[in-house]
Amino acid sequence: MLKNLLIILIVSIVSNNTCYSETLEDTLLDSYNYYPDISKSKIDLINKRKDLIISKTDFLPSIDLSMSQGRSITESLPDTSSYGYNALNPSKVDIDVSQPLGASRYLNLKTAQNNLVATTFSDKSITQGILLRATKAYYTVLKERFLLDVAIKNENTLLQKFNATEQRFNFKSVTKTDVFQAKASLAKAQSATIEAKNNLDIAVSEYIAVVGREPRINWKDKKEEKVTANNPIDWSKFGTLPRLPSSLEESLILANENNPELNKLKYDLKNALLNIRSNTLNFFPEFSITGSYGKSLESSRTINRKETYEVTANLSVPLFSKGHNFLNLEKSKNSALSSQSAIDSKTINLKHTVNSAWKKIESLNSSIRSLEVSVESNLVAVEGVSKEAGVGSRSTFEILDAQQALTDAESSLVNAKFQLINSSFDLLKACGLLSFEYLNINL
Repeated sequence: MLKNLLIILIVSIVSNNTCYSETLEDTLLDSYNYYPDISKSKIDLINKRKDLIISKTDFLPSIDLSMSQGRSITESLPDTSSYGYNALNPSKVDIDVSQPLGASRYLNLKTAQNNLVATTFSDKSITQGILLRATKAYYTVLKERFLLDVAIKNENTLLQKFNATEQRFNFKSVTKTDVFQAKASLAKAQSATIEAKNNLDIAVSEYIAVVGREPRINWKDKKEEKVTANNPIDWSKFGTLPRLPSSLEESLILANENNPELNKLKYDLKNALLNIRSNTLNFFPEFSITGSYGKSLESSRTINRKETYEVTANLSVPLFSKGHNFLNLEKSKNSALSSQSAIDSKTINLKHTVNSAWKKIESLNSSIRSLEVSVESNLVAVEGVSKEAGVGSRSTFEILDAQQALTDAESSLVNAKFQLINSSFDLLKACGLLSFEYLNINL
């Protein structure tokens, strides 16, 4: 069972002379608080909650109040039969109550609910994407720092071999060719160290872009750190990966149920179907009830009062919309088909992602066991060849070849272990499990 094989080494990657104070938890929390996409996603989520509240209030009647107060003066001209003026103080109060009826408000409410759920899944998807990127940035820095340790160890070892070869040449124990072979191997190792430093710098740049700060680990090279064949990289302080699904079948089920991107698409389809119903309603009459109450007062020499009550039932029947209703209905149907296609495509891709990650995890577990044996065997071989060379039974070329084999095995082991980590987190993300809750990290 794969579950029994998943002895995944991740949390602290520490060599005997190198101190790492950074943790994955630190990286994930800082990345979550730093990355702007997270803030934008939270704002979108808040707005969708407000949209839902607005759609609920549409079930309430709308009430409008209008008031007016004024003064009106009518003056007669002197040459008329009666001269004088008349002053009025009119005032008026109107209250209008409107209550739309029909299914459109219900459809709007369901759409708002679906939008909120879809945005929640979108927020989870964005969060998982950031967590995955931060995780890989974290482990890439550690990997490249580890590979730099391997390169430095190899360079230091080959420097010792070169110095020893030169001394033996002075005593006529080896040929000039042996010296040049040792020198060439040393130059190659020095070049590999430079390349490892550059790769580490690139990894640190990616880390800064994701987390917003430099990693709090000893990632800068210190030449005084002597990592030699007699002081190999210590893998014993690795931690364990969070629990993975127990089988490929369970992984596929979790992905279909929990993957936030897939779930968002499912709710997009629900809204597309609701939009079809909404556009269908445009072909049917719309009914509403309106009530109004008004009170007016006019005062001069006499006071006139007037009150009005009115209740109106309104029926709106669509007759001709220039084809807009029909076209909107067709567009909504096409949108639903497009949403279904997106779901089908995502399901296929998700199945491929899960299968690939699972198979890669199986393969890497086997490779790691073999590479660990290879490193141990090559380490013994290097020590043996070096001793045999001291008594003249081994050539310089054989020594250098054995050292290169050890370096290659160590580098392959480092890469394999970090590939296993990345594949494991890829699987968690595909299954919708890459979250602070699942990782037992408190926000």
